[in-house]
Amino acid sequence: MALRIAVSGLKHAHVLAVLKIALEDPRVGVVAIAEDEEIFRRGVEQAFGVEVRYTSHEQLLESVDFDLLVVCEAFGRRGEVVIDALKQGRHVFSDKPLCTSEQELWKIAALSDEKHKEVGLDLSLRHFWASTGPPLQQGEIGEIVSVAMFGPHYLDYGNRPRWYFQPGMHGGILNDILGHGVDYVHWVTGKRTTQVLSACRACVGLPQEPEFENLGEAHLQLEDGASVYGRVDYLIPAGHSAPWRVFMVGTEGDATVDERGMCLRRSGEAERTFEAGAPQRRWEHPFADFVHLLVEGDQPLRTTEETLQSSLTTLIAQQAADTSNTRVEIPAISRHR
Repeated sequence: MALRIAVSGLKHAHVLAVLKIALEDPRVGVVAIAEDEEIFRRGVEQAFGVEVRYTSHEQLLESVDFDLLVVCEAFGRRGEVVIDALKQGRHVFSDKPLCTSEQELWKIAALSDEKHKEVGLDLSLRHFWASTGPPLQQGEIGEIVSVAMFGPHYLDYGNRPRWYFQPGMHGGILNDILGHGVDYVHWVTGKRTTQVLSACRACVGLPQEPEFENLGEAHLQLEDGASVYGRVDYLIPAGHSAPWRVFMVGTEGDATVDERGMCLRRSGEAERTFEAGAPQRRWEHPFADFVHLLVEGDQPLRTTEETLQSSLTTLIAQQAADTSNTRVEIPAISRHR
């Protein structure tokens, strides 16, 4: 066994895909799982035939020797768990979002650097749409100057875990969802976000949870001046799909990307399409790529520094929406490795 994995928290369905990958990979072993709520423990034990032995991340960290901690706690508790794991010298892979405060993010960045540990995050678009990246990175539509991205979601109220609606546990819709799109834009443009020009959030259409944010919008600027608009929501009608869509305009053409692939239109040329999948098997899921990094040492599709930069961007966008501040600067994260 090359990599020993422990899991803290089973509170979101995203952890199921991670567990499946871990249990099927002969290079790794799941050595311990912690979860404090019976409903989540029972579901995973029945689905995978594994034992959930611990009820807190503290118990797990004190009792088990392992290399990588997978974190899928309620959003508001993730930062603390990630920080505690890094302090003990463990690599961390978290469901998104990584944490819910900028203070936590800077602690995570500092500890990752100090302890020489990697931090991975379940941001999926860069992986699910991996084959769309190279044409854009190679300038097929010229320099990308404008992006509009839309991430509609189905709330499934009544089946959604109750912690989503508890004070302090969700942390805001922009920090919850927008990271997928931000990370993809950073990747295809090679540019980070330097400013939140404006941002807003709304609690609408769900009177039984009047303080839950189910709509968020942010206007961002990249370091070359390009404009990025993002809209995310939990307003998709029940029974319908909710695909991400990204529209990009370049100096020599434009492109539209969604779950089916990319339609690229270059000035004076015929329209072309590209499939959206991952050309390498390890890129098919962020966790598979992260395991490959730790076991094989190969360059991942997303580095720890990129993970932290995307997380910082969505945290600052959420703060801007909460405070109605405009033109908020986003500093660069640099690791000294």
